[in-house]
Amino acid sequence: MRRFLRHPALVLSLSSIPLIAGCGGEDDPEASRFAWLATRAEEVRELSFEREVPVRTVTRDEVDAEAAQAAGAIEEDDLAALAATYGRLGYFSPDTDLRGVFGQSRDLAAAWYSPVDKSISLIGEVDDYVIIHEYVHGLQDQHFDLGGLLDATLTSDAHLALRAAIEGDAMLGEVRFLVQEENDADLDRLDWGLLIDAVHAAGERILEENELPALFIDYPSFAYGFGFEYCAHNLSGASAASPAPDLPFPFDWSRQDALFTDRIPATTQQILTLDGQDPVVRVGLEEVPSELADRLEPIDWDSLGEWLSYLLLRPLDGAPSLGDMRALAATWDGDRALFVRDRQTDATGTVWASAWDDPAAAVGIEAALWQLYGGSAIDEGEPRLGRAADGELVWIERREERVVALKNVDEALMPALAEAAFPSGIKPMRLTLRKRPSLAAWLSRRLPGLP
Repeated sequence: MRRFLRHPALVLSLSSIPLIAGCGGEDDPEASRFAWLATRAEEVRELSFEREVPVRTVTRDEVDAEAAQAAGAIEEDDLAALAATYGRLGYFSPDTDLRGVFGQSRDLAAAWYSPVDKSISLIGEVDDYVIIHEYVHGLQDQHFDLGGLLDATLTSDAHLALRAAIEGDAMLGEVRFLVQEENDADLDRLDWGLLIDAVHAAGERILEENELPALFIDYPSFAYGFGFEYCAHNLSGASAASPAPDLPFPFDWSRQDALFTDRIPATTQQILTLDGQDPVVRVGLEEVPSELADRLEPIDWDSLGEWLSYLLLRPLDGAPSLGDMRALAATWDGDRALFVRDRQTDATGTVWASAWDDPAAAVGIEAALWQLYGGSAIDEGEPRLGRAADGELVWIERREERVVALKNVDEALMPALAEAAFPSGIKPMRLTLRKRPSLAAWLSRRLPGLP
């Protein structure tokens, strides 16, 4: 993802003075450069390497070939399952060339750290501060076991929140390196407001300029800009709304360590609100209700969270009578998506239950979902039942601040399934272990590593 985020505003907001390349030996200047940068990464992140991190340089053609091979190796059943679940939920058109989408994913990267190989890969010549970023990922992995942390996240929402902490922390390291090398200063002299605005603008440009469905750029559009502000606020107290730090300098980097241990962020709303979120409302289903189990079996479940809810509704932004989808998504209080298979017809259906700040916000979500599906009521006596533009049945129902939306479920089962998905019909949730990675985790695994 570094190609998008190595925008001039980030560098120019610090200084226009070229980076100092370090002083290596004459025999192997590249090895000396990497050794110097590894040491600088330890200094700016205030952690020490336990073992060396190998660095390799590859060409863009080699990366493209690897990406094509990886995309070609994805099982057809996996692509079909993605289309039948999250595609049906509304994230992308059923005719999307998913294999082609995944083949393009590495076009967004210029360097990455692999928690599997424990190494850094660079595509051609890259700047020193990019390598610092990747070395910080290596430090995170050696001290906090990034692979284990990411594998432990159950939902797409939690996965994206953790990735934001990972990327925001690495960005703090590279920014501190730039400040020190170019300005002979430290983070106490940084214009936090200017830099936070710059990384947010870069994330928005990714959404505006990329031709892929927004779902497939969930990571670069979220993790860098919002992750950086979250980590900046965690370390210094600075934020876009209040750029002046309110924590004493020198900043305590153990606060960053805690984001990987006892204060791991759990939701994207936690990242977006800088830990100011409301308690998450338990809503929806993790399992098929027992009275419907003879007809339906669960395929998977997930929690989308605020950011993925926004990406679902983003194509509707500015539509008449709907308004600002970003502001609407910010009223998220909780959600649960359940994907089911009809034992008789083998059809896949979706059940998405969500809770919002107030009934007015839920009214907006209800209207947005009808428009997202291109649905219209088919029975004047039952306004909750309709047919989507693709011909599939939908059931969209609101009760106060909660909304339940069903798609491609047998009409006879819809009333009982919707009833079970509202809070009045559910039992306390338990943490059901996943049978497969969450959506965000699955998409992240299509990337070569941590960019």
